Amino acid sequence: MTAKCLRFLMVFVLVFLSCAEESKVGKKEYTRKLTVKKNVKIPIDGDVHYKSWQIHIKDKGDTTYLVRKNYFKNQIIEYNWNTGKKVRTLTFKRKGPNKVKKFDSAGFIEIADSIYAIATGRSRLYIVKNDSVLLKNNYDDTGKGWGLIMNGFNKNLPVKVGDELFFFRNPPFDNLNPSQYYSSYLLVKYNVNTNSLQECSVKYPDAYKPDECWCFPQLRQSFTLNNKGELIFSFPIDSYLYRYVIEKDTLIKINKPLQSGFNAEFTPSECKELSPEKYHYSLKKSAVYEAIKYDPYRNLYYRIVLLPPDELTKKNAKQKDFYIAVMTLDADFNIIAEDMLPYNTYDYDDFFVTKEGFWLSRNNPNNPDFDENFMSFDLFTLTEK
Repeated sequence: MTAKCLRFLMVFVLVFLSCAEESKVGKKEYTRKLTVKKNVKIPIDGDVHYKSWQIHIKDKGDTTYLVRKNYFKNQIIEYNWNTGKKVRTLTFKRKGPNKVKKFDSAGFIEIADSIYAIATGRSRLYIVKNDSVLLKNNYDDTGKGWGLIMNGFNKNLPVKVGDELFFFRNPPFDNLNPSQYYSSYLLVKYNVNTNSLQECSVKYPDAYKPDECWCFPQLRQSFTLNNKGELIFSFPIDSYLYRYVIEKDTLIKINKPLQSGFNAEFTPSECKELSPEKYHYSLKKSAVYEAIKYDPYRNLYYRIVLLPPDELTKKNAKQKDFYIAVMTLDADFNIIAEDMLPYNTYDYDDFFVTKEGFWLSRNNPNNPDFDENFMSFDLFTLTEK
């Protein structure tokens, strides 16, 4: 090989590596970043799962309580976060007059001391006190339980505003084409005084085209309640955020460019039933604006962004993790930081905010430090670079 060719090859390799690194580092530099301040590990019993798709934080004086759904169990477990001790377990029956059906994906929220509202994926809403059902409403008109599917996850926790409870609504999925699906309502509210439930005027934004299909995680919207009594929505394939004004029952686009700096590209799926291999490949070859979470203590927002893994193939797609980035926004929705987290380390489904900051679970089975006998969370705080 001639010296001229060798120099050309070296320059090409350096440029290629530089471009690859840029996609991981991000295109814009910020003066602040999210930094891990500490880790907390809480030992758990054999009947408690390390993962929770739904965690509520409750402050009582100087004590913070972590109220979490026990994964795949009909349980709500309350921990004293200050001491790491379990203080209460509510177990709901699977049979009989006090049964709660389809609790695994249900959204729950405490509306008074020891009284919870539970909205389920079978179109039912329960009011329970401790482990007893006080009230049950069935909102299904399909005969299959799909009429008003209500769920709850950390990315769209049920919230209470005055006398109204707001729940994530999953569109019915029985023989709907994309156009019908995208025109469905995505939020419901329940009035605790009148015992009435109605759909809210929240639908998919224009980013969802009638002739395009997406995997389920790319359809599951996220929302969070801010200190103005507004619900801020994030949709998985849309860089824009949206403000839901409760008094006007209106969803308004926030006209600010909030695109990730980490080469976030979006590719629809095929509009047909896919094999497991093709499904996971189709999901992970595309970026996802996964979640938005408001921090009421610092008046900030955290937006979780998922990015395709390296060397993705149909054969390895199920095992491969997304890259996880966290975007930090100020109260006016300006991006003030965006940070790529260490790969194969965190569980992006399991997060919450306390007085100390933003917490993210390290209970990722691909994490070398993973231990299913502990709940493990890292505390992230915003610092100057």
